[in-house]
Amino acid sequence: MFVGKRILNFGKLTRGMKFRLILFIALLLVNVFILPLLLQFPWYVKEQGIHEGLNNWKRLISQKPFAGPAVLLKEEQTRTVWYYFQPMVAAAVIGIFTQYSLTRRKRANKDIGGPDSVGQGQFGTARWQTEKEVEKNFFLWNTGKELPRGGVVLGARRHGSKFMSWLDTDDTHTLLIGATRSGKSRRVITPSIRAIARAGESMIIPDPKKELYTVNAGLLQEQGYNVVLLDFQDPAESNRWNLLNQVMARLQINDAAGAAKAAKQVAHMLTYQFQRPEEYKGDKVWPQSQKSLTTALALAVCMEAPAPARHMGSVYRTLTALGKNGGQELDEFFDRLDDNHPAKIAYGVAAMAASRLRNGIFTGAASQLELWTDPGVCWLTSEQDHELSAPGREKTAVFVVVPDEDSSLHVLAALYIAQTYQALSELARVNGGRLDKRVHFLLEEFGNLPPVPDFAEKITLAGGRGMKFLLAVQGLDQIKKRYKDDALTISGNCNNWIYLSTADYETARLLSEKTGKYTQQTESMSAQVKKVDHSQGVTYGLAGRSLLLPDEVLRWPVGQSLVFQGRNNPAKLPLPDLSEWPEQASSTLKAQANINQRRVIVQPETWVPGHEQVPGKAVNDTALDNDIEPVDILSEL
Repeated sequence: MFVGKRILNFGKLTRGMKFRLILFIALLLVNVFILPLLLQFPWYVKEQGIHEGLNNWKRLISQKPFAGPAVLLKEEQTRTVWYYFQPMVAAAVIGIFTQYSLTRRKRANKDIGGPDSVGQGQFGTARWQTEKEVEKNFFLWNTGKELPRGGVVLGARRHGSKFMSWLDTDDTHTLLIGATRSGKSRRVITPSIRAIARAGESMIIPDPKKELYTVNAGLLQEQGYNVVLLDFQDPAESNRWNLLNQVMARLQINDAAGAAKAAKQVAHMLTYQFQRPEEYKGDKVWPQSQKSLTTALALAVCMEAPAPARHMGSVYRTLTALGKNGGQELDEFFDRLDDNHPAKIAYGVAAMAASRLRNGIFTGAASQLELWTDPGVCWLTSEQDHELSAPGREKTAVFVVVPDEDSSLHVLAALYIAQTYQALSELARVNGGRLDKRVHFLLEEFGNLPPVPDFAEKITLAGGRGMKFLLAVQGLDQIKKRYKDDALTISGNCNNWIYLSTADYETARLLSEKTGKYTQQTESMSAQVKKVDHSQGVTYGLAGRSLLLPDEVLRWPVGQSLVFQGRNNPAKLPLPDLSEWPEQASSTLKAQANINQRRVIVQPETWVPGHEQVPGKAVNDTALDNDIEPVDILSEL
C-alpha cells in the first residue's frame, strides 16, 4: 500500500470531501482570528464596565478584524484561556473527517462495493460498466418486438411501458453460476428459452425436474416448433432414442470405421460414467477390457441381429446369456465371425484378458449395462423416432428429462448431448462449415452430468459451427471435479459469465479477482493536545482494492446479475423473476402436462446369438388418456 503525505488535487476530490475541507479551513480561521477577539470581551467588561467595555470591544473588532493572532501573542491571559478551547477544536476537526469516513463506509455497504476510485490508476482501473457501455456491449431487446437472433438473457428491466432485456446474441458461450434456489431457471433459462423461440432457433435442454418442459412446451408448439421429449422419468410420455442408431447409420453407408468409432463412444461413456480414464486408480486393464467388450457387443448386435432387436437391450442380454463361466460361449460366438468383422476386432482386448480376470471384466461390464434391466429404459432406447441433426435444419426443441434423484440415468443425458453434437457437426460440415439453424445447448445442472467426452474440444469449435452452450453450475468446483485439467479450457471458452449466488468460497474468491482492482484513497487522522501546545493532521494514501471482495460476492443481492464479458468491465444488471416479465414473455401458460400421447410400454424384441428371439410384450397396462386437463404449474417452479 502506498502511504504518504501528498498535495491534494482539489479537482479530484469528491463533493463531500470538498465540503469538509472547506469546513475545516473555516474552523481554523475562526479559531485563530475570531476566537481570540471573543475571549477579549470579558476582560473589557471587567475593567471598563458593561457599556463602555462593550463599545470599546466593538470598536476593536471593527477597526482590527484580523487582530486575533496579535492578541494571542501580546495578551497572556487571553492566550491561556484560548489554549483551554483547543481540545474542543481538535475534537471538532476529528469529528468532521470521521463523519466523512463513516458516511462513505455506510454508502459502500448499502450498495455492495467499496469507496469511490481516486488517483491515476496506480493500483488498477477496474470499474463498473456505465449505462451507455451496457447498451453498447449487449444487445438490448424490446420484448414487444421481433428478435433477429436468439441469445441468453443477461438482465432485464421495465422502461416505462416497455420491457427491455439485455441478451448475448453472438456466437459465444455462457457460464451461469447459481446455487440451488438462486433462480437459474426462473430468471435466466426460461426467459432465454422464450427469447430464443422468438428468433426461431433450436434448443437442446436437459430438464431434471421437467419444469422447463411443462412451462414452455405448449408455447413452443404454438410457435411452430417440433418439440421432442426424452422422458426417462416417465417413458410412456417420451419420444424414443436408440443409442446404437449412429452405429447403424454408419453401417448403412459401409463406413465400418465410423460405426466402430460410434460404438466405442457409447462404450466409453458407459464405462467411465463415474470417473474419467485418468482418474481410475486400479489396474487400467479392467475398464479398458470392459470398454472393449461393450464396443464389440454393440457392433455385433448392429450387424448380426434382426432389425427390431438392434438396441442396447440385446447388448445386455447377449452379455448376461453368453458371458457366464468365463465367457466361453461368447468366445465361441466371436470365433465364428470373420477375422475382419469389426465386432471381432473390437473384442480382442477382452479376449486376451487372463482367465482369472474374465469373470470380473464381464461382471463389471454387465453392471454398467444394468440400466437396460429397466423395461422403460429398454423400450425408450429400442427405437429412434427423431433425427438428431433435425435441430440444425428446422425449429426444434429437445427436452431431456432425467430425474435428479437417480444419478445412474444421468449418463444417458450426457450421451444424448454427445451424439447430438456429433450429428450436428457432421451436418455443419456438409453445409460448408455452419448449420442453417443455430442450436442452443441450455445445459441445466451441467455440473451434475457425467463428463461429456472431449467436451473441451467441442465447446472450442462449437461457436463457429452455429452451436452455443449455456453451462449452468452451482460453483466452479463442479466443473473442476468433473473435467479436471480441462476445466480451465471449458470456463475460458465461456465469453460471458453470469453470477447469481454461490455457497463456495473459492468460487467467490475467483469471481472477486475477476472483477479486477481499482485505486482507492486511504486516510489516517491524528491529533495531539498538550497544555500549552497541540498538533493535528490527516495523512492520505493510495491502495488497491477488488471491485468486489469475496464476502461481497457471497452477499450478492437477489434480483441482480453480475455479468462478465470478455474485454469489458463487469456489469451489474437487474434480473427480475419470471413473474415480473410481461404477459407475452411470461404468461401463466396452461400447457398440457404432456405433448406426446401416453403409450403402452412394450418389452422390445431382444436377440441372443444361438437363442430364439425373445418377442416383445406389454409391460404396462396404462390406459391411454388423450384428454389431459391443462394445469397451471408456473407458480410451482
